Amino acid sequence: MNKTEKILSSHGIRPTQMRSKIYRYLRRKQSAVSFSDLKKVFAEKSETNKTANRTTFYRNLKIFENKGLIHQINDGTGVAKFAISNENVKGKYGSDLHLHFHCTECKKTICLPNKIPEESLPDDYKINDVNLVLKGICVKCKEK
Repeated sequence: MNKTEKILSSHGIRPTQMRSKIYRYLRRKQSAVSFSDLKKVFAEKSETNKTANRTTFYRNLKIFENKGLIHQINDGTGVAKFAISNENVKGKYGSDLHLHFHCTECKKTICLPNKIPEESLPDDYKINDVNLVLKGICVKCKEK
């Protein structure tokens, strides 16, 4: 069993070939990926793969999200994006609490490394979702 299969299995996910491919692809990405971008990449890679339909991708992303392997980011563009979650950080609110940065030039969204301490969130409220996005120009676009 390879590393990807072990990670999927340890989260209670049956490591099918497609799930392994999707997870490996997301782990390699430096920025968050939209559903349509993910589907497009896999369609280009395997034009003969008829089983990789829209429903398969969506279902696998939802499984990964429900098991805490990835998180969904709403960066204000109207298109949900997905990124790998920090598997070592779990707390009161589920997955790791961190900021995201959306570049208004290149349109990439990345997870920032600094975590938000849970103690800074109010105990009196029931928090269902956290979406923290900073917008601006990334280093690469700024240098152009």
